[in-house]
Amino acid sequence: MVQVMEKPPLSIIKERFGEDAAKAKAQLVEAVKKAAGKDLWIDDRLNESKGFEHVSNRKLLHLERVFRAVTDEVGSRDKLIAQIAELEGKARDEAYRTRLSALTTPALWDRFQAARARASRKATKGSK
Repeated sequence: MVQVMEKPPLSIIKERFGEDAAKAKAQLVEAVKKAAGKDLWIDDRLNESKGFEHVSNRKLLHLERVFRAVTDEVGSRDKLIAQIAELEGKARDEAYRTRLSALTTPALWDRFQAARARASRKATKGSK
């Protein structure tokens, strides 16, 4: 099997936002902030003295991709938590939902995808 190498983050950023690396990074930071909005980002997760400008390009690209996926598929962080609880059969368990709310949005997104896959396999297995 031949493994295809992924493009480096900086080249992806330059393709999307222009050749000047500093301006491209600034535009990526703005894109992440716009994608996060007020519904998806937990304020205490960011070091205010450094800000997004000191986060690696790879992490910024990942955050933007996750925030857009959550917005497109679920809508908001609260809806994502509710969906996870529903998929895991704990929709009325407030303590569980509180624990979920302490997780980052990317961690919640991963958990949502896993729960959705388990539910899909369970439904397929049950229909046989």
